Amino acid sequence: MKGVLQMDINKIKELAEGYLQEQVDLLMRFTSVDSESNYVEGNRQVIDMARAVLETIPGVTMEEMFFEGCGTHLIARIKPEHPEGKIILNSHMDTVFPVGYAAKFPPYVDEDNWLHGLGSGDCKAGFAVSAYAVKIASELGLLPNKEIVMLYSCDEEIGSITSRKVFEKEAPGTECAYIFESAAKTDKGYGVVSQRKGVILGALDIKGVEAHAGGAYMAGHSAVKELAHKILKLYSFNDYDREIYYNVAPISGGRPNGIVAGDAHMEFCVAGLPDNGPSFAEAEANIESLAASNEDPVCETTVSHRILFPALEKNEMGHKAFQIAEKAGQLLGITMEEIAEPTATDANWFYSFGVPAVDAFGPVESGMHTTEEKVYIPTITEKTALFAAMLGIMKEEQ
Repeated sequence: MKGVLQMDINKIKELAEGYLQEQVDLLMRFTSVDSESNYVEGNRQVIDMARAVLETIPGVTMEEMFFEGCGTHLIARIKPEHPEGKIILNSHMDTVFPVGYAAKFPPYVDEDNWLHGLGSGDCKAGFAVSAYAVKIASELGLLPNKEIVMLYSCDEEIGSITSRKVFEKEAPGTECAYIFESAAKTDKGYGVVSQRKGVILGALDIKGVEAHAGGAYMAGHSAVKELAHKILKLYSFNDYDREIYYNVAPISGGRPNGIVAGDAHMEFCVAGLPDNGPSFAEAEANIESLAASNEDPVCETTVSHRILFPALEKNEMGHKAFQIAEKAGQLLGITMEEIAEPTATDANWFYSFGVPAVDAFGPVESGMHTTEEKVYIPTITEKTALFAAMLGIMKEEQ
């Protein structure tokens, strides 16, 4: 730590505090724009705001990858002449809120220093922290001799359907991906998430036989009744000890209630899958069993599923990345702990492409995915300084 202690940590803190108002102003602009996944127009506005910030960092080059009907992923890059390694910084710029909500729930700062805004914590503040951390490290000459890729995606909330292609393209040669989802608070300080669980999404359709519910009831074969059996079977797979959960929603079926239902539909998820081997295989076998037989043999069942997020498994390089965060925290008087979280993020996808990943480098938020979403402003400064110091430590350790 001797070399690390020579860094001007007070200067890092001073610059982080000095840039805070810019970050707050940026978040106010970000959250004034509708940026629901697949809303191309709003995504374009957010990307343009992000580019304006990144253009102030010396040596940054930018490229965009556009996907029709989805939007633009922004890739900013700092590449030294002879880089010794490569890292990725990532957050997503899309939200879960429908078009029109930004005007209905405009951003504001309350008297307790929380910035309220849709998508502020998930994950617009991740951009503000990561971009300004790189900016600060650049100004202080603390950037490591590594290729630094800042990747800001636009479809995380719907499973990173197109951004996975960008992640896979950037994966070769990457030693670690740092994900700027909101902070994970612990009793002692902050967590660095090095393990997240996987998620499967699925759908099931049943075809029955319609009949008049009064005059020809026995000629009917109810798809809704069959669906009820499927729902109960799916819930029977819940493993509360391992915290693997099966959930059904939404459901639909049939026509007016005077007709035996000829069709029924349900969607479901399986959450909490701890690894990409046995637990996924078990869940997929359970899902496929739903179509293997029916209570009513006349009914026909079809089922489909897809991986929403693979699991992020704990690994050695992720632990080394945590140790860098731990050292930076010591310099700043912040306790960092390595933790696991049940929810999934793009860290899971990076890991699936062979890139060790760690997460939760954004600020503290509350009310994620609700109209009460907000970010605690003082933690923007803390987390910006933390990652700027981490970049300095990477430089010292080369």
